[in-house]
Amino acid sequence: MTTTAYATQAPENRTLLVDLRTDHAALAACRTFNEYVRQRGPGPDGAVREVDLSRVVIVDRAADLLAHSDALTVVRNAGAVRHVVCVAVGMADDAAGVPVRLPTILRNELTTVLWVGDEYGITWNPGHGPAPTVVLVPSGARYNHLGDLLEALTAKELFDEVTVRAAGMPSRVTVPGVRVVSNRVADDVLVAAQRRAVDAIVDGADRVIPVQPAGQDPAALGDELARQFGHPDRTEPGGAFGQTRAEADRAARTVGAAAAGRPWQLLAQQGPGIPHLFRRSAEALRTYREALRQLLLAGDQGPDEQRRARLQAEGVTLPPPPRGNATDQPAAVDKVRQATLAGIEMGRPLRQLVTEIFETASALRPAGSAVRAPAVDQACPDQRLDDLTTVPGMPGGFGGPFVPLLLALAPLLALAPALWSPLSRTTAVGLGAAVVVLLVLGAALLRGRRNRLGLVRRSAVRDVAMVASVLVISAVLPAVLTARLVGGEPGDGEVPPVPAQFAWACAGAGALLAVATICLWWSLLIRAWRHLLPAGQPDRFVRALDSVYDEATAEWTLTDARTRASDAVRTLGSTLDSLGNELAAHAIALDTGLPGDPAPYTPATTAGAVNAIVRHDLVALTAECVERGAAEIRRGERDGVPERAAQHARDLAVGYDRYVRHDGIQHPPPRWPVRAARDQLVLTWWRGLDDFHRAALDDGPVQQLCADDQLQLIGRDPAGAVVVAFAPGSAKAAIADAADGLDGGHDPRTFELIWTTAGNSAGLLHLVPLRARVEFEQLEATA
Repeated sequence: MTTTAYATQAPENRTLLVDLRTDHAALAACRTFNEYVRQRGPGPDGAVREVDLSRVVIVDRAADLLAHSDALTVVRNAGAVRHVVCVAVGMADDAAGVPVRLPTILRNELTTVLWVGDEYGITWNPGHGPAPTVVLVPSGARYNHLGDLLEALTAKELFDEVTVRAAGMPSRVTVPGVRVVSNRVADDVLVAAQRRAVDAIVDGADRVIPVQPAGQDPAALGDELARQFGHPDRTEPGGAFGQTRAEADRAARTVGAAAAGRPWQLLAQQGPGIPHLFRRSAEALRTYREALRQLLLAGDQGPDEQRRARLQAEGVTLPPPPRGNATDQPAAVDKVRQATLAGIEMGRPLRQLVTEIFETASALRPAGSAVRAPAVDQACPDQRLDDLTTVPGMPGGFGGPFVPLLLALAPLLALAPALWSPLSRTTAVGLGAAVVVLLVLGAALLRGRRNRLGLVRRSAVRDVAMVASVLVISAVLPAVLTARLVGGEPGDGEVPPVPAQFAWACAGAGALLAVATICLWWSLLIRAWRHLLPAGQPDRFVRALDSVYDEATAEWTLTDARTRASDAVRTLGSTLDSLGNELAAHAIALDTGLPGDPAPYTPATTAGAVNAIVRHDLVALTAECVERGAAEIRRGERDGVPERAAQHARDLAVGYDRYVRHDGIQHPPPRWPVRAARDQLVLTWWRGLDDFHRAALDDGPVQQLCADDQLQLIGRDPAGAVVVAFAPGSAKAAIADAADGLDGGHDPRTFELIWTTAGNSAGLLHLVPLRARVEFEQLEATA
């Protein structure tokens, strides 16, 4: 963000000018000089200001000075007036050849008298005398050099220098000569620059709108502001809604244990069958979903107090909203204000910024819990609930090829070692038969438990067939092996002995393998069944509904705070919109000046610099109004902020237009927000004014303000003349650069420049003593 300061340079830094040719009656009618100044009203920009009365320039016709002594007395008797420069125009008594006849009220060391015998003057070469040339002024231009003199004397620094130099001259009255070039920009150029600047600020005309910087998307900014409000603690519901939620949670956990627990847990399953558990869970989820839907609709009505009371009646007690700097209304306004000012600095138009601020306010404002009703259906769709009520049956068979293999291997493991051991044949056959019986009983238990869970339709034939197949698989090989050994087929010799202990260990291993085979068989069937279950399980649906509930309770808790912040941001957007409309209306209403007024010449090469300075100032105006409106919104004074901001912008814009027409653009208006880049823009503008530089730098001719038939009245000794060069202080760097670039046709100046803080002119004053007799008269009015 660009650092902003406030300008201190103001029109009151200029010398007060009193023209008795038009204001004599008004001044003479006032009892005091202060009363007259107050009647003149504020400055050209309409702002309230202080006026410095210590220096006063009085201009009057020389023939009227005695008659206007009453007005002069009002000025000289003012205690605040320290120095007076009186400019007497024309001859006091043309027939008697008296150029100046002064009342004695002006005969003091604090009054300097300049006599202007002719407003157009004659060409004069300082140090030499009259030049053999005549300056021709276009007909109807109403232009004379007296205006140049008066404009120059309004600079306090030049006023002081003239009084000091004139006091050291041999005559009490001096004849001024002037060479003044004004940098005042033509009104039509100023109006065009203001309109161009307003179009760019408001609508983005005459420039490419930059891409919005990353991270400043309006919706993203609104979401970021919403996140700053934090997330309240989770609210555990009670009452009827809490019971409904708890029932859905219990049913979901029960089904979850059946659908995701260890396989042997289903062997111990008691109570209703698995399909009944799924149907009960689906019913509980439907009830929870509908209760949550009704809760969302109930929580979307009325102000915060009514909402909290209605939700508490349903069993939901909301926590108090979080507190802190990041969750209040001013924090949101500050964030948007910073983003807005950054956009203005980048040159983004107000229309675009207004749209983005409104989008940010919409993203920050809670949408209401009723809009979450579709999210309830998405969290727990009817199709998924219907799938829960149709539980797939458990697959039949052995679940894989390993189970039959193990069914055959377990009896052999118990029988074979016993047949080659010292144990009797009967014992060996009994061990094998025991394992076969164990497998048959396990198969019967498995089929019975499978039927008990309700996962298949009961069928005695299929159950007997499956048990018989287990008996056949497990008993065939042991029977064949036993029969061959009893028939003597293993060999005529003696059977290699196997230790009895090893035979018993193998028998135990066969029994354990039989039990493991039944468990593996059950696990494989459960795994295959679970693959057939629907993708969405009840516990997932409960968590999804809980998530909707948590988001809704968090929004209910923060609704009032976020709504106030959103309204504040929207007010800032309305303020910016009103500001843009007011600036656009002001640009349309700008007046290019009265017909016939002399328009100063503005070089085309400086038009771009003028546009840049004016745009810079109007951007500062816009930022100032945004800051002011945001400050009021921060204080909670939102009512009428857009109207007050528009009025403030109107006053500043009108005052700015008046100021730059009267005082120029080299300084901003008083108490104007000034940014660091302005000085560089003004310097660029100064560097484009070549004639302006030369007016203060070379020793070219001046216009001595007397007629050619009045030369005998003034001193013609070059040594008795005084030259005072002056230029605005803001042009110091540009004039210093231009001093090195003077061509050979101009002699560099040999005098010091007086740098002025006000005024928009540069040039020379050439003071020549008046050698004719000056008459003073004592009048009763001035006694």
